Amino acid sequence: MKQKKKFTNNDEFNFWQPASDMFSALLLILMLVIILMGLYLVHVPDEELVDTEIGDVTSSPTPSPTPLWAYDGGDGGTYATPSPTPTVSPTPSPTPTPVHPGYGGGGGDDSHGEGDPGAKSAVYVMMVDAETNRTIKEAGVEFELYGENNALQILNVYYPELLSHRIYATTDAGTFFFPEKLAQGHYEIRQVTTPAGYDPAEDVAFYLGKEYDWPEPLVVRIPVFAARNVIRVQMTDAETGMPVSGGSFDIIAGEDILTADGTMRHYAGQLVGTLACDEDGYGESKELYLGSYILRQKEIPDHYAGLTEEIEVTVAQKTDALPTLNTVASRRTRIRLNLTDELYNTRGISGATFLISAVPGGEPVSYTTDSSGRILLDELDKGVTYRILQTASTTGYRYNQDETHVSVDLNGYIGEETEATVNLTNRMLRASIGITDEFSSVQVPNVSLALYNAQDELIRTWTTTGSALMFNELEEGRYYLIKDGDTETRYDIRIANQAEVQVINIHTTYVMQYVMFGFLAVFIIAMAIAIPSYIRKRRKK
Repeated sequence: MKQKKKFTNNDEFNFWQPASDMFSALLLILMLVIILMGLYLVHVPDEELVDTEIGDVTSSPTPSPTPLWAYDGGDGGTYATPSPTPTVSPTPSPTPTPVHPGYGGGGGDDSHGEGDPGAKSAVYVMMVDAETNRTIKEAGVEFELYGENNALQILNVYYPELLSHRIYATTDAGTFFFPEKLAQGHYEIRQVTTPAGYDPAEDVAFYLGKEYDWPEPLVVRIPVFAARNVIRVQMTDAETGMPVSGGSFDIIAGEDILTADGTMRHYAGQLVGTLACDEDGYGESKELYLGSYILRQKEIPDHYAGLTEEIEVTVAQKTDALPTLNTVASRRTRIRLNLTDELYNTRGISGATFLISAVPGGEPVSYTTDSSGRILLDELDKGVTYRILQTASTTGYRYNQDETHVSVDLNGYIGEETEATVNLTNRMLRASIGITDEFSSVQVPNVSLALYNAQDELIRTWTTTGSALMFNELEEGRYYLIKDGDTETRYDIRIANQAEVQVINIHTTYVMQYVMFGFLAVFIIAMAIAIPSYIRKRRKK
């Protein structure tokens, strides 16, 4: 059996061998870690890389107000550079170009611009609000890409299969990548569809003058203005339909007015503007963001009552037609004065005069009733009390000299109405004077009568015709009648202050006289018959 060799104190020990073995082991472990990390990064999906990193960038508004960062190649403006893993390259092979599924591309133009002829650049497009610079997060808004000479660009994707694209649509983040890098040169992006609540965007031109890679692409912003429109109003007279000038309205947000970028433009109840109507009663507001608004009357037209209710209007997106015309019918403030006969209330009294003035201190204006006994006051001022005083009436009528007051408030209302009717009456003293038999009510004809007042002044004489005579112009007081000129006998009568017709009859023995004349006639006839008969009998004897 062979014995093992033993070391002695005189043999030399190798100290570097264990250190070398340990270093080799650590190097192998480090290489294994690097390989595993590389495999992991190679298999990270490109869609996840764009959604997380680029999405985070677009969700925060860029402080710079410049809507386009693309001239002379630029540096992406203040675009927050995403930080993808340095080893990942969005090339067709082996890793696919970072394009979202279903999104189209535009012009694959192999022509080269200035600078490095072979350089190509990644381009990242953001759709932003032109006022707030915030990203409009709406998916499916489509764009086209045009190159020099207005050539539509068709871009191709080769992985995992060949796809050609001419339309590019935004993601939920309101952004998109062109699916392949673009050659240097001049380009123009044109909007095909419009995001909800926005007006169409203008074409955006940009220039690629140097190379941009996927981690730090050229950022092109498409500024889009929030849609606006006007409110149109036409004020008219509620009865005639004619224009009414001089009104104005406060415009108040009827709800929180938001745009698609998430910005609150107006809060509910906020005063956002004023709309004034011209001499033709037409008014148009400034352009307002889309939404619901309220019109609240600010200035009321002269001689008209204010509106009792607010007007709800909707500002809708512009079309080829004009915005809706909101017709506002206004009612005129009026006082209608009707003057009628106290006894016959359907009989208007024409020709009566009134003094109407504003109190205190208003200059009185004279008005006369028309053929129907009416006066219409329709040029009334607001916040004024009107005094109505009758000063004269038609012959024969007695009028009330009391004042009537009507107040118009600051909104043009009389009480709770836009119109007030003042009904006034005048009284006429009517007397029916005749002569009847004392034993009946039959009017006696062919009797001469004379009417005198208390001052022995003759009013009228007449001969009865079998009907009583109507007097309409007598004053209240005492009168007397003379029959057949017999001044020794007076018939006293009184005219009272009342609206009803007063029936006044004096009596006579007219019937008894005719009865006596009748008996006398019968007696004469009888005697005329009896005497000849008696004479004949005597002769016969």
